[in-house]
Amino acid sequence: MRVNILIAPSANRVYGLAAPRLAAAELEFVLAESAPGALVETSEVREANLDFLALEIDDEAWENPENQRALTFSLAYSPHVYAAFEEVGRMPAPNAERSYVDESPTLPLLQPIPLPNVDLYPSTLLSTLKYQGKTNEQFTALLLHLAAHAAGKAEALREGTLRVLDPVAGRGTTLNQALMWGLSPVGVDLDKKDAELYRAFLKSWMRENRLKHTTSDTKLTISKKALGKHFHAELSRSKSEQRAGRGQSLELYTADSTGLDAFLKARSADVIVADLPYGVQHGSKVGANLRRSPLELLRMALPAWSRVLARGGAVALAYNRHTTPADDVHAIVEEHGFELRGEGMNFRHRVDASIDRDIALARKA
Repeated sequence: MRVNILIAPSANRVYGLAAPRLAAAELEFVLAESAPGALVETSEVREANLDFLALEIDDEAWENPENQRALTFSLAYSPHVYAAFEEVGRMPAPNAERSYVDESPTLPLLQPIPLPNVDLYPSTLLSTLKYQGKTNEQFTALLLHLAAHAAGKAEALREGTLRVLDPVAGRGTTLNQALMWGLSPVGVDLDKKDAELYRAFLKSWMRENRLKHTTSDTKLTISKKALGKHFHAELSRSKSEQRAGRGQSLELYTADSTGLDAFLKARSADVIVADLPYGVQHGSKVGANLRRSPLELLRMALPAWSRVLARGGAVALAYNRHTTPADDVHAIVEEHGFELRGEGMNFRHRVDASIDRDIALARKA
């Protein structure tokens, strides 16, 4: 069986150029975890002057309903998939002199594959906030999707029970993506300005979209020691969801991420998704100091992060190879008891002249 995928457009031209390759690596990884043996190979093809990412699916594996479900949900959660079609046959190409027909003597007959709608809210949740250094929304979704599968928690992602922690939450790009998929995320960040801007945005966005919601802002105090602030939000799309207890929550702690195990419960997160500071526009804060490389932050924070992560939980770390060598990231992760995952997958891509971005995936042993 062959599935042809139209790649989703990207507002970022540079990211859009890398999207077909990133989509291939993403789907190879998540399907190897959720439907082993189903995906035979991927390739980029051109049909009728349109570019597709083609997936060759094992026919016998496709007969398994669980594999079918895994494939459709993997495509639905992929930020790179615009539409998917099953190739059900081929037909002779029209007159090749017509400019809109490619050089192939035949054209595919494509049947759309219905994909579940996994987004709960309008796209404004992801796209409204604009600021310098903001992470591409598609890349954020990629990190979260990979982390869920690396932890073996694809079903929890679908059910809305995946416990997500972003220990360097910034202005909430990962938190918003988690909310979009029906999850109840937790974020931590030391930057008071970023936290305040995110709180203001979320409150405004919930009002504008007429969500049933409550919020609270309190001081974060442990053993009479002030550690920062705690923002809590409860939100539901309707009164009926609210009454049925089907709403979501969000926690944002304005505090030092290297000591987050002081206020977060042990093993309370299934995945940690962290877009580490790139050391270009933003350095990494360790205590009162600002450093260009996030390596020291990673060394100091991973013990606390690991204690909060459940057994078998996964981390998805994005980093800049220009300031953070891949070998160093991998070594630190392994030193703290994690097993690298997806090492053969190529997620490396250029953001701009100063950022050569890559992903480290690892699972808590």
